Amino acid sequence: MSTNTPQSAATSSATARPKAPYRRWPALAAASYISTFCLVAGVAVLWNVAHGASWGENGVVVLAVSLRMLTVAMALASVQPWGARVPSWILLAGLWGAAAVQLMYPLAETVVKALILTGVMAPVHKGISNMSPEGWFNFGAMWVVFGIPGILFLLAALSYRSRTAVRSRWVLLGILGGVVLLGGLGVLIG
Repeated sequence: MSTNTPQSAATSSATARPKAPYRRWPALAAASYISTFCLVAGVAVLWNVAHGASWGENGVVVLAVSLRMLTVAMALASVQPWGARVPSWILLAGLWGAAAVQLMYPLAETVVKALILTGVMAPVHKGISNMSPEGWFNFGAMWVVFGIPGILFLLAALSYRSRTAVRSRWVLLGILGGVVLLGGLGVLIG
């Protein structure tokens, strides 16, 4: 005989978290990977400023490092006890947004290069269709700088989603928010 009353059953189902393996490593790996990138970029900015460049000349890098450190905080919040203070919908949307933003360009370049290699598209020899050794180097660098952390954020988002009771709309809103942020940064930089 069940001792659950209709109210306690409704309450427990609304707050119940799905049972899934708890994987911390994607979030911790993403945080470590991005932190290393930020450390290198931060040292480069300090080097430039120490050698006569202004902070304004390094503004794009400082903005990028600041935003990437925000993603580090989100990744850590998704697996650390103190992260329970952050609303789960914010973390889920943020993790999906970080994954989308970082995967967008490497995936687009992969599609373009595949279309060129298969003869569906002709290269214009610049940007993501650059098939020269320099273009292939940039393609690899894009995957190292953005693709790998994007995959780690995707895995962290999937792991977080599997253990939190958050509505799926936050996944879509996180992705859309990330795309809008990326577009805004493009306008700001351009």
